[in-house]
Amino acid sequence: MALSGKLTKKLVENLGAGRHGDGNGLYLVVDPTGARRWIVRVVVKGQKNRNGGPLRTDFGLGSAELVSLPQARERALEYRRMAKQGLNPRFNAQREVPSFEQVAQQVHIDRMPT
Repeated sequence: MALSGKLTKKLVENLGAGRHGDGNGLYLVVDPTGARRWIVRVVVKGQKNRNGGPLRTDFGLGSAELVSLPQARERALEYRRMAKQGLNPRFNAQREVPSFEQVAQQVHIDRMPT
């Protein structure tokens, strides 16, 4: 179940430049050029930064054109759960790695016209 925040689909599409919070560490970053991307800020349990304070880290979740608001909320929740368990999401996030067969099929499709 995704967390609901204060951003809406309409706001995501129309907000101006800046960093806009949705709640629970999820932010929409809008560049002056209009590019929009999601980030989540988490504190990794048990890990310390160089100064001995809690390790607070931002993770990119993807472009707002490719990642919808509900998807960003779901990913942010997943990252926060990992961080709460002491797992650094940078190293423990599940990544979908295509098989050799999938890559070969895609290359074949891409090269068919030539």
